[in-house]
Amino acid sequence: MKRRDVLRKLSALTAVGVSGLPFAASALSKDSRSPRPVYQAAVMRVPVLVPPSLDALNDIRRRNAEAMVDEIEKVARFAAQTPHVIVFPVLQYTSSRRAVSGVPMEAVAIDLVSEPLDQGIFSPVIDACRRHNLYVATSTQEKVPQLPGTYFHTGFIMGPEGLVLRSPKVQAPSAPTVSYLRDIMTDYEDIFGPDSIMPVAKTSIGNLACYVEGEAQVLEASRLLATKGAEVILHTSLESDEVPWRALKQSIGYQCHVYLLTGTTSRNIYADNPDEEWAGGSATIVGPDGKLLAEKKGQDEGFATAEINLAAVDEARAEFSRDTVPAWSLYSDLYNR
Repeated sequence: MKRRDVLRKLSALTAVGVSGLPFAASALSKDSRSPRPVYQAAVMRVPVLVPPSLDALNDIRRRNAEAMVDEIEKVARFAAQTPHVIVFPVLQYTSSRRAVSGVPMEAVAIDLVSEPLDQGIFSPVIDACRRHNLYVATSTQEKVPQLPGTYFHTGFIMGPEGLVLRSPKVQAPSAPTVSYLRDIMTDYEDIFGPDSIMPVAKTSIGNLACYVEGEAQVLEASRLLATKGAEVILHTSLESDEVPWRALKQSIGYQCHVYLLTGTTSRNIYADNPDEEWAGGSATIVGPDGKLLAEKKGQDEGFATAEINLAAVDEARAEFSRDTVPAWSLYSDLYNR
């Protein structure tokens, strides 16, 4: 697909939200709709075990899954209220350092499409979602049966019902064996449908979206999700201090008028190396007015929580969208030149 065609397609996608209206006009008055959901959310800054070899992969994945469940139980026990959504860092089953140990992509990639999540390695977390009636976001290396030999780094949301949403990286840098949706958009849409790229899921706690790591560095990604109706973006991440992450995330919250929930890796733990590898950045919750609501950073591990009130999304869009929503016809025309 030519660059101009891609931009035209993205422009068309961003022109309307879930309601069929630009998000600037989608906020309704308090009196014209039922009360909006209010609930607690948590973001995690936690470590992950790195599989030292292919032989150790299954054991490490099991231990990482158990650690996720332990963290969910801690949040449920010690938070002021049990959250309805928890965001973990990327690749919380295998770590982002999987390739360092020589574990091949084909060994770690999971089929999210045709294999029920509650019948595989994710079943302990699905059980925890059912116990506490919550949603959990992380990412995984993914294989798709319809695209043999193609591997994605996919952010996904799971809940009591199993898989809620999956969203492979569109363009952000990843491992050499990972494919980008930008390169196979037509084939992917032929398989999964026109709304399959960067989807938004309607749930009982609002319209949820999910993306991975550096996707947040491209404002168009967040803007696209907002104009498709997203109210809460779950950002599963690993961060370095080279990027001004806090400023970027606050900008996304304000410019797109969404809650942005980011979970980040605190450190990678190597079974055959006593030295721990600490990561930068922070786990954060940013509101639709751009304010930082919660943060867990540095070598401080655990969770941070904040209240999500979707009425605040409507209020921010009503108050600020005249200044923040692009003139689509202007910019789409300039993009296409």
